[in-house]
Amino acid sequence: MQQTRLSLLASSLFNRLSDFFANPWRRLSLVFIAWLWGYVTSDLVSTSVSQAGKWDIPVATCYLILTEGISIWVYRQRDRNRKIQWLDILNSWKIGFVFGLYVSAMTLSS
Repeated sequence: MQQTRLSLLASSLFNRLSDFFANPWRRLSLVFIAWLWGYVTSDLVSTSVSQAGKWDIPVATCYLILTEGISIWVYRQRDRNRKIQWLDILNSWKIGFVFGLYVSAMTLSS
Protein backbone atom coordinates (compact mmCIF):
# COMPACT_ATOMS: atom_id res chain seq x y z
CA MET A 1 0.00 0.00 0.00
CA GLN A 2 1.18 3.47 -0.77
CA GLN A 3 2.32 5.59 2.16
CA THR A 4 0.03 8.59 2.03
CA ARG A 5 -0.53 11.12 4.77
CA LEU A 6 -3.95 9.64 5.47
CA SER A 7 -2.62 6.09 5.84
CA LEU A 8 0.22 7.32 8.07
CA LEU A 9 -2.26 9.25 10.20
CA ALA A 10 -4.56 6.25 10.51
CA SER A 11 -1.74 3.88 11.47
CA SER A 12 -0.36 6.43 13.95
CA LEU A 13 -3.80 6.84 15.54
CA PHE A 14 -4.27 3.06 15.74
CA ASN A 15 -0.83 2.62 17.35
CA ARG A 16 -1.53 5.35 19.90
CA LEU A 17 -4.89 3.85 20.84
CA SER A 18 -3.32 0.41 21.08
CA ASP A 19 -0.60 1.74 23.39
CA PHE A 20 -3.19 3.65 25.44
CA PHE A 21 -5.31 0.56 26.05
CA ALA A 22 -2.29 -1.67 26.70
CA ASN A 23 -2.49 -0.59 30.33
CA PRO A 24 -4.26 -3.40 32.25
CA TRP A 25 -6.63 -1.07 34.12
CA ARG A 26 -7.71 0.70 30.96
CA ARG A 27 -8.18 -2.63 29.24
CA LEU A 28 -10.27 -3.92 32.14
CA SER A 29 -12.41 -0.79 32.13
CA LEU A 30 -12.93 -1.11 28.38
CA VAL A 31 -14.00 -4.74 28.78
CA PHE A 32 -16.40 -3.75 31.59
CA ILE A 33 -17.88 -0.96 29.46
CA ALA A 34 -18.38 -3.47 26.63
CA TRP A 35 -20.14 -5.81 29.07
CA LEU A 36 -22.46 -3.01 30.19
CA TRP A 37 -23.10 -2.01 26.57
CA GLY A 38 -24.06 -5.61 25.77
CA TYR A 39 -26.48 -5.60 28.68
CA VAL A 40 -28.08 -2.35 27.52
CA THR A 41 -28.21 -3.57 23.92
CA SER A 42 -30.04 -6.74 24.92
CA ASP A 43 -32.55 -4.77 26.94
CA LEU A 44 -33.18 -2.32 24.10
CA VAL A 45 -33.48 -4.97 21.42
CA SER A 46 -35.61 -7.39 23.42
CA THR A 47 -38.15 -4.75 24.42
CA SER A 48 -38.44 -3.20 20.97
CA VAL A 49 -38.77 -6.51 19.11
CA SER A 50 -41.34 -7.97 21.49
CA GLN A 51 -43.77 -5.08 20.92
CA ALA A 52 -45.24 -6.61 17.77
CA GLY A 53 -45.14 -10.19 19.03
CA LYS A 54 -44.73 -11.78 15.62
CA TRP A 55 -40.97 -11.36 15.25
CA ASP A 56 -39.99 -13.24 18.40
CA ILE A 57 -38.94 -16.55 16.81
CA PRO A 58 -36.89 -15.14 13.87
CA VAL A 59 -35.13 -12.61 16.08
CA ALA A 60 -34.37 -15.25 18.71
CA THR A 61 -32.82 -17.34 15.93
CA CYS A 62 -30.69 -14.37 14.91
CA TYR A 63 -29.64 -13.87 18.56
CA LEU A 64 -28.61 -17.50 18.76
CA ILE A 65 -26.62 -17.37 15.52
CA LEU A 66 -24.94 -14.10 16.59
CA THR A 67 -23.88 -15.29 20.03
CA GLU A 68 -22.75 -18.72 18.88
CA GLY A 69 -20.85 -17.20 15.96
CA ILE A 70 -19.02 -14.85 18.30
CA SER A 71 -18.24 -17.74 20.66
CA ILE A 72 -16.86 -19.88 17.85
CA TRP A 73 -14.80 -16.99 16.53
CA VAL A 74 -13.36 -16.08 19.94
CA TYR A 75 -12.68 -19.52 21.35
CA ARG A 76 -11.22 -21.12 18.21
CA GLN A 77 -8.23 -18.84 18.04
CA ARG A 78 -5.13 -20.88 17.30
CA ASP A 79 -2.61 -18.52 18.89
CA ARG A 80 -3.51 -18.56 22.59
CA ASN A 81 -0.41 -16.63 23.69
CA ARG A 82 -1.27 -13.53 21.73
CA LYS A 83 -4.40 -11.98 23.19
CA ILE A 84 -6.33 -9.89 20.71
CA GLN A 85 -7.94 -7.04 22.57
CA TRP A 86 -10.93 -6.50 20.33
CA LEU A 87 -11.85 -10.17 20.63
CA ASP A 88 -11.92 -9.78 24.41
CA ILE A 89 -14.13 -6.73 24.02
CA LEU A 90 -16.44 -8.54 21.61
CA ASN A 91 -16.65 -11.55 23.93
CA SER A 92 -17.44 -9.28 26.87
CA TRP A 93 -20.19 -7.61 24.84
CA LYS A 94 -21.61 -11.05 24.04
CA ILE A 95 -21.58 -12.09 27.69
CA GLY A 96 -23.38 -8.89 28.69
CA PHE A 97 -25.88 -9.43 25.89
CA VAL A 98 -26.69 -12.99 26.96
CA PHE A 99 -26.85 -11.97 30.62
CA GLY A 100 -29.27 -9.16 29.77
CA LEU A 101 -31.53 -11.55 27.87
CA TYR A 102 -31.42 -13.97 30.79
CA VAL A 103 -32.38 -11.24 33.29
CA SER A 104 -35.21 -10.08 31.02
CA ALA A 105 -36.51 -13.65 30.80
CA MET A 106 -36.36 -14.05 34.58
CA THR A 107 -38.26 -10.81 35.18
CA LEU A 108 -40.96 -11.78 32.67
CA SER A 109 -41.40 -15.26 34.14
CA SER A 110 -42.00 -14.07 37.69
